[in-house]
Amino acid sequence: MAMPEQDDIVSLDPDQPFWEPFYMVSPLIVVGTTNEDETYNLAPKHMAAPMGWTDYFGFVCTPQHKTYRNAVQTGVYTVSYPKPSQVVLASLAASSRRGTPEGPREKPTLDQLPTVETKEVDGIFLKDAYLFLECTLDRHVDDLGENSLLIGSVEAVHVDKKALRVSEQEDDARLAAQ
Repeated sequence: MAMPEQDDIVSLDPDQPFWEPFYMVSPLIVVGTTNEDETYNLAPKHMAAPMGWTDYFGFVCTPQHKTYRNAVQTGVYTVSYPKPSQVVLASLAASSRRGTPEGPREKPTLDQLPTVETKEVDGIFLKDAYLFLECTLDRHVDDLGENSLLIGSVEAVHVDKKALRVSEQEDDARLAAQ
């Protein structure tokens, strides 16, 4: 079946990178992992989602990043969904590392980010986020171009009470109030 002709639709070549030239809403999350020296690492990610309707959560990362290597080595990672007011704060986790390539490389800005400890797995969360996941790595799918998909089993979930859905009737009331 052919795509209907529309003046406001443009076809892109799927053989070329096509995720960059258009606007798309993606969730911003902050993934937490433990470094080899037992310090913590936080990194913002946007290619992330539940893996089905059960307790799996995945995100895309390159094996060149510490986040990937740490999660594979330790077998755990955390996920924090920052509130809209924390977007700039979360972006600080993407700051570059300092130090020589062969020596320890650190992200000094991570020391400035407010964090809280996890309950079930070894890790930290971004403080004041609205959703927190504690995950054990179930599998990773490599060779997706230069990237990989890391899929974890969610061991614990914590949510801000203000973000918690109580009932479908509540959803209807919120929509009616709009």
